[in-house]
Amino acid sequence: MNLDHIAIKSDNIRDSIEWYSKNLDAEIVYEDETWGMVTVQGAKIAFVLETMHPPHLCFEVSKDKKDQLELEYEPFKYHRDGSSYLYIKDTAGNTIEYLVWPEN
Repeated sequence: MNLDHIAIKSDNIRDSIEWYSKNLDAEIVYEDETWGMVTVQGAKIAFVLETMHPPHLCFEVSKDKKDQLELEYEPFKYHRDGSSYLYIKDTAGNTIEYLVWPEN
């Protein structure tokens, strides 16, 4: 399991990306009106609108781990980029995302 990204709340995706680009030399990975992603020194940070996605920590997992998680929780869903995901809550109510990237 690897940390894929940290997703933080944004009220305006464009403003967040501009601020992180200017102040942290972030490189833009993706941007639209509902979410964006940048890299800062190799770390991926996603900006999310709370109405679309919860702020969260995201861990990439293997297909075997995905199968185990689906037995324990529920089936994974799919993002528009083809990746599959499952959101769960930790004991304090923080959101954790498990993510499986599609095979190339």
